Amino acid sequence: MSEQALVNPVEMENIAVRCGKEVLELLDRSEEAGVEEIVEIMSGFSRDGEEASNTNKLQSWKAVMSRMLVKSLQAGDTVFERISHAVYLATRGVVLAGNGPQGRKLAEMALRRVGAVDLTDRVVAAAELLVAVATVSVNVHGQWYKYLTDNM
Repeated sequence: MSEQALVNPVEMENIAVRCGKEVLELLDRSEEAGVEEIVEIMSGFSRDGEEASNTNKLQSWKAVMSRMLVKSLQAGDTVFERISHAVYLATRGVVLAGNGPQGRKLAEMALRRVGAVDLTDRVVAAAELLVAVATVSVNVHGQWYKYLTDNM
């Protein structure tokens, strides 16, 4: 990000939220979006209010951001594990408590730990779909599941 320190944590959170929204819009718009496009968005936020005068420095920052992003998307990475676990807990909360206020609150609590509370609506929608698929699966395969568990 920027070499200038942000004096206000609220300002940093606002930048992160705006950046996250733009990345989500990119991913919604294009299934082919990759690390390069995401880094381009992130680097745009790192230059907020600054003039990109030094192209070499900018390219260096992009390379660092790209390596960090690729590394953080790999299983076993601490960031990946924390975020995956938070999304799992959020989804589980909605599946078990429903998509009403209680389920949404559980999802928000889990996502807030990793700064992803803005994704609550998406997690709730995904959990609703998961419940629907599970319900259909039980209705279609219920007798077979019962047979399997009875004969174990």
